[in-house]
Amino acid sequence: MSRLLLRFERVLYRITSLAGGISAIAMAAMILLIFGNMTARYAFGTGAVWLQELEWYLLSLSVMTGIAYAMRSDEHVRVDVFSHRLSRVGRLWLNGITMVLAAIPIAALILFYTWPFVSISYVRGEGSPNAGGMPWLFLPKAMILLGFALIISEALRQTLSIGRRLLFHYRRPGSRRRIAHAP
Repeated sequence: MSRLLLRFERVLYRITSLAGGISAIAMAAMILLIFGNMTARYAFGTGAVWLQELEWYLLSLSVMTGIAYAMRSDEHVRVDVFSHRLSRVGRLWLNGITMVLAAIPIAALILFYTWPFVSISYVRGEGSPNAGGMPWLFLPKAMILLGFALIISEALRQTLSIGRRLLFHYRRPGSRRRIAHAP
């Protein structure tokens, strides 16, 4: 069972890594697009509304896939009022409880309430209100779903990792030897 959980944790780790890579590529593409749009506008006096709106699509992709990666790297915003006073094990408990009681349920609620928002946009075929704008307005809205699904994935991975480390911490010192020599 522990090997299965460890494999599952590794799969979730790879998903978060992929999300971080997608975020980086989307951000680089957005920067290049902004530079191209500015060059076209100021140097040649031309521009396209759909290219400007494509920047929003890339921004939503970059931000919503980057949140889970920031969580994994422990670079996310949090308030450390209590944790700096806790021991390493105390911080593990606090992080685990936070993942189980806050991160996963809140992300699940956001997924639940965002689904109709995205599906209605898709069914209506919503597009940009601007002439010459991007179609498929449901795509940046769907990034909310993707982002919070990735947050659940990373929070679950961290919960498994914390549980494994706590289990290792509380294991009796002699229990490993007895298991190894058992017939």
